[in-house]
Amino acid sequence: MDYNPLKMPCDWNVARKHALARRTAPDTKAHHDEDDDEEPKKPETCPCCGFEIERKEIPYCDDIKSLKFLGAGFPLFYNFLKFCILLLCLQSLVAIFNVLSNYHGEFCEQQSLNPVSQQMEPNCQDSLFLKLSIANKLNNSEVVVFIQKANLIMLIIMIILLQFFRRHQKKLDNQIDESQLTPSDYTIMVTNIPKTLNVNYRWELTNLFQNYAVSDTNFQITVTKVVLVYDITEITAEEAKIEKSLQKKKIALQTSNMKYDCQDVRDCELEIETSQKRIKDLQEEYFWTNRQFSGIAFVSFESEKMKDLVLSQNTHTLLDKVKTFLYSGKTPGLDEMELQWQAQKLFLEQAPEPNDILWENLATLTQDKIVARIKGFFITIIVQGITFFFIYYLSIRCIRLVYNEELEKRRIGVDDKEKLKNVQTISFAIASTIVLVNKILIEPLMKWITKIEKISTNTKFQISYANKLTISLFVNAAIVSYVIDILIFSNVYGFGGFLYNESLIFIMNAAIAPLIWFIDPWTLIRKLQRDHQAQKVNDCLLTQKEANEIMEEVDYQLAMRYADIIKTMWFTFFFGTAIPIGVFSSLIGLCLFYLIDKYNILRRRTVKESISQELSWQMINMLEFIVLFNSLGNTVVSLFLNQNFDIFSTIGVIIGLSFQILPIHRCVDSMFPIRNFEEPVSYKKAQIEFDTDYDRENPVTKQKAIAEYSLQLQGITQDRKVEYQIMHEDHY
Repeated sequence: MDYNPLKMPCDWNVARKHALARRTAPDTKAHHDEDDDEEPKKPETCPCCGFEIERKEIPYCDDIKSLKFLGAGFPLFYNFLKFCILLLCLQSLVAIFNVLSNYHGEFCEQQSLNPVSQQMEPNCQDSLFLKLSIANKLNNSEVVVFIQKANLIMLIIMIILLQFFRRHQKKLDNQIDESQLTPSDYTIMVTNIPKTLNVNYRWELTNLFQNYAVSDTNFQITVTKVVLVYDITEITAEEAKIEKSLQKKKIALQTSNMKYDCQDVRDCELEIETSQKRIKDLQEEYFWTNRQFSGIAFVSFESEKMKDLVLSQNTHTLLDKVKTFLYSGKTPGLDEMELQWQAQKLFLEQAPEPNDILWENLATLTQDKIVARIKGFFITIIVQGITFFFIYYLSIRCIRLVYNEELEKRRIGVDDKEKLKNVQTISFAIASTIVLVNKILIEPLMKWITKIEKISTNTKFQISYANKLTISLFVNAAIVSYVIDILIFSNVYGFGGFLYNESLIFIMNAAIAPLIWFIDPWTLIRKLQRDHQAQKVNDCLLTQKEANEIMEEVDYQLAMRYADIIKTMWFTFFFGTAIPIGVFSSLIGLCLFYLIDKYNILRRRTVKESISQELSWQMINMLEFIVLFNSLGNTVVSLFLNQNFDIFSTIGVIIGLSFQILPIHRCVDSMFPIRNFEEPVSYKKAQIEFDTDYDRENPVTKQKAIAEYSLQLQGITQDRKVEYQIMHEDHY
């Protein structure tokens, strides 16, 4: 069927079918089995996205490998989450003894002279948080030393487990790759192709790779598809014009009481049709004349073995790319055996999945990307500084207000218990502010900043977003309180002090994230939007594209989850020794997070991009900082509570720094290599299994490629029906 994304009024049946096609569930392609007596059915595809509508729902209790059809990134994420829960379970073994020894401590109950009121008072406020913290055993140095020894042993165990986990993730990735057929298994990305040549690039690249890409002339390389990448600035400009005309059309429809034949509406439709025709003409022009060709292409081969051989024989270094950038594409000192085109070295790399690519950014010039990254870096610093000083100023004002009044009351000998409750209320308000600022303000801000950076793939976008968000969340949750309570007020275990405030943050951090994901306000808002628009019937002003989007479930944001988890792990291992109940809070919080998030992705989310394993490797690198943070946290607390450096914590810091600096995991990988699996299936046989492909995602070729794919599916189904009929005629 002809699909018009700007159709008004929209067809809600089409929108519902689109929503079914975008569910988090694998499709049920009609794979014909010779022993199967059931006649093959024609698979129905969504005309908007090309995805099959019929899908098989995944049971909640299924293994995480069931998500492999989304790409390796999602099973690896849930495996990562389970490993974090395992680390917290191990750390809780130390925390159990720590909590028990804290509870039986006596320091908080002992009294000392208050220099302000000149009265004997308990060392700590009457709080269960402080009674279960390290403050309650400050007078028992033997137990404190034992805990530090246990932490050092646990540190070494964590380093070993992290190496095993990294290998386990790679094995899982290989298993997923072995069981899934995807376009990237057969495809490379080629960059630095000369842009302005009057040639047939597809033919030239096919000829280049089939005849000159490998040195072994006895091994025949077969190129099956070449997809060129274009600068689509003109197309996006026309799409912006369409958006403006649509808004004008909607206003005209409202003012004319939904009369589609009024002159203003017709004028807007004419503008839209003109822009649509212009986009179609641009797509045809780009495809046939190579105008706006970006110098990037995706080349697919008949087998994965061919792809791997081409990649292995055509390597490049960072220095090669730097020289090429400095010489405007030309590569000085090229060897005649290197794959090149008009003195430009062709850079080959493993292609990302088609739906992992941000096509609007892929053609961005290198110098523009550099400027965008620098701009994003400085904006990140500014935003982090503003949020830091916002929380800092709010905390200082609140604490000083109550603290000064409390000092005055005590100076004159009045013990106002209500004022002590106010201190606890202020502490709760500060902890709530930190958690809510992190959740409501920081997350969207960091996502907006990452968009500025013009990143070319969703995986790299998610890595950049997760890194920024993790650091920002950790700074706000841990460093701000440390600066205020310890460095400024030197209030570690007093009223509204460091240990009390951080205990509250631990509990709220563990409770709020799972609670928000359980309530899922984004899904509730989407449902209200659907109901509101569906009630309008003939008065609905949504285009078909907007109706499709509103019928979809909410997009799944993987980076946000990673950031939440790693921030929790950093925070827990940084302060877990001083506040052992925080270990249990985080453990419970991550367990709830796992159960709720798994339900959400299976039933209440749409996954639109394929995230590669690169995100998981980067997040493991981030997770490994817990080794250093655990020792640093112990050293900091020991310094301010005991006024000296603890020898075991210092050794831990040295081990943690060495672990970060030395390439330990690379050494382990070289000692125990994991064999990569090569797909035995040819590209021509595998392509029908692909949910998408590079030409079906490319904005220039997308519509034509989706239509051709639908016809191809119908043809394959028809061939299978013929086979079915012949088989049964022979049978009878």
